[in-house]
Amino acid sequence: MTHGMSLLTSLQSKADALATLEPDVRADAPDAVHQMRVAARTLRANLRTFEDVLPSTKKRLGLIEELGWLGDALGPAREAEVLAELVLDLLKRTPSEYVLGPVKQRVEAVFALERESALGVVTDALDSPRYRSLLKSLDAYFRTAKPGKDPDLSRLHKKVRKRMRAALPMPHGAERDTAMHDARKAARRARYAAEALGLPDAKPIKALQDVLGEEHDRVVTAAALTDLAAGAHQAGEDAFTYGVLLGLVRCDSRDFDRQVRKAWKAARPSLR
Repeated sequence: MTHGMSLLTSLQSKADALATLEPDVRADAPDAVHQMRVAARTLRANLRTFEDVLPSTKKRLGLIEELGWLGDALGPAREAEVLAELVLDLLKRTPSEYVLGPVKQRVEAVFALERESALGVVTDALDSPRYRSLLKSLDAYFRTAKPGKDPDLSRLHKKVRKRMRAALPMPHGAERDTAMHDARKAARRARYAAEALGLPDAKPIKALQDVLGEEHDRVVTAAALTDLAAGAHQAGEDAFTYGVLLGLVRCDSRDFDRQVRKAWKAARPSLR
């Protein structure tokens, strides 16, 4: 099978996954929202990446826009789920004498409320004519699509290299966090592309993306803990424990530089 045909087969499978996952997403089955979001994100990324391989620019751009809309609808529900898991995992690592007040109850209540609201947005999206139109457009596009010239990932790989080289020497702080997040997004696109083509390069690129993703999770968790502490304080609760949890996040970040440099060194040969 040629790389072009591998690409179309991969894209078709992700398009099929959207419809297959819909009942589970509606039922809020475990990991269903995440899997649908990944399918939509992968499709969108590869439709952007392989612009020189895939046919019909106008239709392709329309699909990219609509997949972005679906991903935006799915995102908050997944993010609330992940943040709850991350904060509760930190709480499990905290000695009981440092847990003051109804911390677990507050964390569960806050993120359950956010997730309930976000799942309403997901259901509205799935009920909409826009979603039905997207499924029909994807089916029509891939039923007739034929690959053009051979895929070229050099521009995508160059973007990852550029962003990593810019981010690594930056001093610690918000700007570096943003630069690392941008590098992560570029690495994710490179990984999706390599997986779609069945290339072995996907494994080390995924490892780099995972290290960058774990650090991004810590950045987002730190911000969430600040908001939780503020909410606890306003409710007259002791906010001490949220500071302890934030300290754990900071400790977990201490090894990030070593991990990311190691992952980057391993991934560089795959990002030619």
